[in-house]
Amino acid sequence: MAEIKHDFDLLEMPVEGVAAYWLSLKKLVGNKRNFKRIHEEAQHTSEEYIKYLLETGFGNFSEETKRKMANAKAQTMLSAMERKFDCMRIAVLDVATVENPHRSVAKIYANFPQPPVQGDKAIRYAQELLRLMPDKYKGRERFFDVGYKVPDDKLIVALLFYVFYARHQGKDVCQSLLPLISSAYFRDALSMVIDGFDVPFVRKWLKKHKEVLLRDLEYKCTMSTELCMGIASRMDYEDLHSMARAYLPSNGGTQGA
Repeated sequence: MAEIKHDFDLLEMPVEGVAAYWLSLKKLVGNKRNFKRIHEEAQHTSEEYIKYLLETGFGNFSEETKRKMANAKAQTMLSAMERKFDCMRIAVLDVATVENPHRSVAKIYANFPQPPVQGDKAIRYAQELLRLMPDKYKGRERFFDVGYKVPDDKLIVALLFYVFYARHQGKDVCQSLLPLISSAYFRDALSMVIDGFDVPFVRKWLKKHKEVLLRDLEYKCTMSTELCMGIASRMDYEDLHSMARAYLPSNGGTQGA
């Protein structure tokens, strides 16, 4: 049986890996009526949506209620993810066009019903990060990370830093910070800007790739919900495996599960 991977990233893990996770979980619990092992798994899982399914999918709610709750959680997560992607998109394009960071703040905050941090504070914190460069940031690398798991207030400050840094020192100086960025979406787009890709191309790439990532994430959430419900209803392993295969691309598989 494949070892269960407790901590994984639903956005970045391929659909085959997500399917293998649920099939491994099915092998772990078998057809037992006691889902104690599931609750233990939930305690060791940090992936937001998977953890939510493990916590609610094996409770006393009706299956209809479980599905409604799972769908609401998925939509909430996708909405938050899209907002972070949009903030990243604004920052990348503003680096490319050498935008005034004060205008960047206004554009970023248009994505929020309430600002996660006051605009003047965000500017001040970003300028403090700017003063650490290029010789004093060692030991503070986490402040320069851009990723969807970064809290909104810290993400905004980091994004504004990149706009400030590129405006003051030129786009090329961001090259050395690429390894600190956990978001492949932001890192790849920023790399294009540094490499001299024209702004219209980068803008189109950002728009298209965001759509692809969100659609793929929603698909994996849907599959996870169905496989979770299958385990909760004590579906046989072979039947659950057949269900998982329906979600995999034609060249996909669940070997090792």
